[in-house]
Amino acid sequence: MIYVRLGDLCVINSGGTPRRNNESYWKNGDVPWVKISDLKNGIVESTEEFITLDGLNNSSAKIFPKGTLLYTIFATIGEVAILKMDAATNQAIVGIQLKENKKVYLKYIYYYLKSQTNNIKQLGRGVAQNNINLAVVKNMIIPIVSLEKQSNIIATLNKLEKIKGNRITILNCLDDLIKSRFVELFGDPVLNEKGWNLTSLESVCQSIYGGGTPSKKIKEYYKGTIPWVTSKDMKSDIIVDSIEHITEVAIDNSSTKIIPPESVLIVIRSGILKHTLPVCINKSKITINQDLKALVLDERCKAIYLQYLLKALEKEILSGVRAVTADNIEFNSLKKRRIPIPPINIQIKFSQMVNQINKLKSDVQKSIDETQLLMDSLMQEYFG
Repeated sequence: MIYVRLGDLCVINSGGTPRRNNESYWKNGDVPWVKISDLKNGIVESTEEFITLDGLNNSSAKIFPKGTLLYTIFATIGEVAILKMDAATNQAIVGIQLKENKKVYLKYIYYYLKSQTNNIKQLGRGVAQNNINLAVVKNMIIPIVSLEKQSNIIATLNKLEKIKGNRITILNCLDDLIKSRFVELFGDPVLNEKGWNLTSLESVCQSIYGGGTPSKKIKEYYKGTIPWVTSKDMKSDIIVDSIEHITEVAIDNSSTKIIPPESVLIVIRSGILKHTLPVCINKSKITINQDLKALVLDERCKAIYLQYLLKALEKEILSGVRAVTADNIEFNSLKKRRIPIPPINIQIKFSQMVNQINKLKSDVQKSIDETQLLMDSLMQEYFG
């Protein structure tokens, strides 16, 4: 085994973003332009946005060929994927291509980079904007074994990644089933073709809570047991716990409040609003930070119905996202939005089905997590 700098094995370059205010760089573009949100399950097969050749030639964006490794270095750092077509990327992503005559497989480097995700994320947290630069990537030290051993490592990890991918597909199918059932029961919420009664979002809320952040200077505030939910926790439909926890004293000395169970949580300020509207339901008492709102509903509206209603309206809601100091939703407008309220018995019927599917999803997610733990263990053995 020998240890080699990644920059000695590979050509590593970052991408770029053409100016948004120049329409000729974007309109009718046919060059796929990769953002972090396009990296899905280790591959990039399509992109949300495209740029023109004019945009490509007048920015630091560049075309990376099919098969290039893509690696994220800004905001969501340490994600890795294989490019399945020729494409450009933004500056948050670097392209990694093998130099000629290097005795290493690109898929081996792919798995090495995946093995370093936690280390890189920890390194990024020490930087104000949560990023790493090209020099950090180029100076990563990779252990190189024989091509035969590399092939064996790749084969083993490929099998586990395939198992994980199949289970992720099942999760996605279950999500699609819920969305299909929603439309079947309630119709398109924008058109309201079933003629349900319309009322403002705020009118079906008993209470609407904002959140807050206890002083980070007082470390004792963060040694409690009360979940303190931020946008980082809003990654699944149900919130049962959070990354950070606070004390009662922290609540008393900040603007955060106790949120009752079965509230609908919505992210109103975060970079994730560029492409996703996280909406969750908490199953226990929690607190939230100022980037979230919590909706406590009255008897006319079930939490699960509202959750999937907001998901169905995601594209329309996100079209109004403003970028000031951060991407944010104009919540005063959102809470005044008129929404369809179907009869409660139909909402209950839908909620019961979702609860059944969520049990299945929980089992599948547990299997995914166990597969990932096995992969992590093996990658630690292979790469240290």
